[in-house]
Amino acid sequence: MSASAQDKTPLLGVSQPISLAHPDAKDILLTEQLVETLKKCNSYEPKAETEKRMEVLRSLNRLVKEWVKNVTAIKIPSGEGANAGGKLFTFGSYRLGVHSSGADIDTLAVVPRHIDRTDFFTSFKEMLNQDPNVTELHAVEEAFVPVMKLKYSGVELDILFARLALREVPDTQELSDDSLLKNLDQESVRSLNGCRVAEQLLKLVPRQNNYCVALRAIKLWAKNHGIYSNSMGFFGGISWAILIARACQLYPNASPSRLVHRMFFIFATWTWPHPVLLNELNSERTDVGALIDLVWDPRRKSTDRFHLMPIITPAFPQQNSTHNVTRSTMQVIRTEICEGLEICRDISEGKCGWDALFKEVNFFSRYKHYIALLMAAPNEEEELNYGGFLESRIRLLVQSLERNQDIVIAHNDPNKHKPSPNAKFDVSPENKRITLWFIGLEFVEHTKSLDLTSEIHRFKTNVELQASGVKGIGPNCTVEIDMFYVKRNKLFQIISNADLIRGRHWKKPLVPPIPLNQLGKSNITRTSSTSSVPTTPTTLVPPSIALSASTSELESTTTTTINGTPVSRKRVIQESTTTEVSSDGVPPEKQMRESPSLEESSVVEMFVQVVEQSVVQEMVNTTNDFEHSEQKVQAEPQSV
Repeated sequence: MSASAQDKTPLLGVSQPISLAHPDAKDILLTEQLVETLKKCNSYEPKAETEKRMEVLRSLNRLVKEWVKNVTAIKIPSGEGANAGGKLFTFGSYRLGVHSSGADIDTLAVVPRHIDRTDFFTSFKEMLNQDPNVTELHAVEEAFVPVMKLKYSGVELDILFARLALREVPDTQELSDDSLLKNLDQESVRSLNGCRVAEQLLKLVPRQNNYCVALRAIKLWAKNHGIYSNSMGFFGGISWAILIARACQLYPNASPSRLVHRMFFIFATWTWPHPVLLNELNSERTDVGALIDLVWDPRRKSTDRFHLMPIITPAFPQQNSTHNVTRSTMQVIRTEICEGLEICRDISEGKCGWDALFKEVNFFSRYKHYIALLMAAPNEEEELNYGGFLESRIRLLVQSLERNQDIVIAHNDPNKHKPSPNAKFDVSPENKRITLWFIGLEFVEHTKSLDLTSEIHRFKTNVELQASGVKGIGPNCTVEIDMFYVKRNKLFQIISNADLIRGRHWKKPLVPPIPLNQLGKSNITRTSSTSSVPTTPTTLVPPSIALSASTSELESTTTTTINGTPVSRKRVIQESTTTEVSSDGVPPEKQMRESPSLEESSVVEMFVQVVEQSVVQEMVNTTNDFEHSEQKVQAEPQSV
C-alpha cells in the first residue's frame, strides 16, 4: 500500500490497528448477504415508520418547550425567562442510526436552571397524561437514572431529564462541552452521559457506515441469544456498541461482515477484567474536579476492582457500562461469543448463511432446573411500576444463588413470560395480571438435594421492603410476588407451548471459553493498590502508524512520562501459544506453515507493559494483503 493511501486511513484508539487491509471480493459478497439477512429480520424499519418517529419527536419537542414556558411563567413572572427554551435530544440506538423496526427511542429533555426534577415528574407528567396520544405512561423516579416511559402515537419512548446551569437552552444547544457538567446533580450528569457517549462513539470510529451495519448485526444477535439487558446483568446497547467500535479501531478498513467476525475473534480470548477502552482515561482533570470521583479507576476506588467485564464509556466522566455483570452472566456472555465465532467461521467457509447467527435460541433448552419468579398485579399501572422495579432486582437474586457452593451457574432469562391459560397459582383473585421470569440452574455434579429456601426468602423480604419506599408503588401496593422451583419437564404446566418451542435448541460451542486463569496469566501485573484487577494505563496515546504497517523491529523500547517522571515502556511481539486443534486434526503450528491464508493461525499477541501497569492489547495479524480497494457500504443515517 502506498504511503498516501495509508495516510487516509483514520487511526483511532489507545493502540495501533491490527490490520489496514481493505475488503476483498469475498468480504463484499458476505456484507451484501449480511445486509439482506438483516432486512429480512426487520432490523431496518420501513420509511413510513421512520417518518412517524420523526413526527413523534417533533411533537414531544414542542411539548417540552411549552412545558418549560409554562413553568417559567410561574417561577419568573417578570417575563425575563421568555426565551428559556428547552430541547429534546435523542441518544442510544436511534441516535447511532441502528434502531430496528418497533424499537423504542431514548430521549433526553434538557431544560434551564430554574426548572427542577420535581417539575418534570409532576407538571410535565400531568401534561403528558392530558395528551390523547400518550398511553402506558409511568415514571421510575427512584431509578439510578430517573426516567419516564410512555407510548406516543404507538411509538415507545424513554424520556430522561437534565437541568443545565444555564439561563436558557436554545435550539442550537450542544452537549459535548465538558464544562456543562459543572454544578450539576449526579442524576443530570448520568442522564447527559447517554447523549455525550453517542456523540463520542461516532467520532471514534473510522467508517461510520460500516460501524452501523456491524452494530445492527451484533444487536440482533445479542437479543436473539438472550444476552441484551443491562439491568438483568448482561450487556446493554451501549456496551455492544463500544465492543464493535473497538473492532472498528483495530480493523479500520474492514467491511461490516469482517467486523462482526473480528469482534467475536477479539473478545472470545479477551483477558477480563482488563478494560475495553476507546480512548484515554482522564482521571487527573482539575477543571471539573467534583466529577473525578465518577471516573472508573480501580487504582483509587475499591468498588471498581470487583467489576468482572469492564467496558468503559468514551465520554467524560468515563464509567463502566457493565457494572451489573455477575459471575453467571459473564460465563453466559463468553460462551455465546465463542459460539458466535464458530458460526462466523462456518459462514466464511460457506457452510451456512447469516441466518444461522441470528436465529433465536430457546432458553428452556439450556437447563433441566429452573426457579420461576411470579408477579401478580391487579391492574396495568401497578404491573408496569412494580415490574420495572422487580426486573432491576433479579440480578441480586442471581448473585445470591451464585454464592451457593452447589450451584455452578444461575442464568436469568431477560425475557418475561405470560402464563398458560390453564396455569393455576396461589394468588389473590383480584391480582389477575400475572408475569413470570425464569432463572436456569446448573448444579455441581452429583448434587442430590439442594435447599434454596433461605436465598428465596431473603430476596422476597428485601424486595417487598424496598418496594414499599419506592414512589409509584408505596406501602399500600397489593402486588404479590412468589418464587418456586420447577423442572424442565413440568414447564408446560405454567407457560404456553409457544414459549417452550420458540427458537432453536441451544448447543455448547465446540471450543468453550478459555478459563480466565489461563488467559495471559503470566502477563498480568497486580499492585498493592489494585489487588483485585490489573491497573489501567492512562498515558497511552493513539499511534501515528499502524502496527501491521511497521513490524520491522519485533522488539523496541521507548520512553513515556507519568506525572513528569520518565517511565520505560517495552513493546514485545510474541507468537500466540494456542493449543487449539482444528476439526481436521491438523495442529495450528502445521497450519501456520502450510496454510498461510488461514488468518487466525498467523496471529501474534502484543503486550504493552508500563511500570506497574499492564493491559493485554489484541491479537495482531501480519499476513493481510493491503492491496485491495475499499468497498463503501451504505447504512442508515446516524441521526434523524
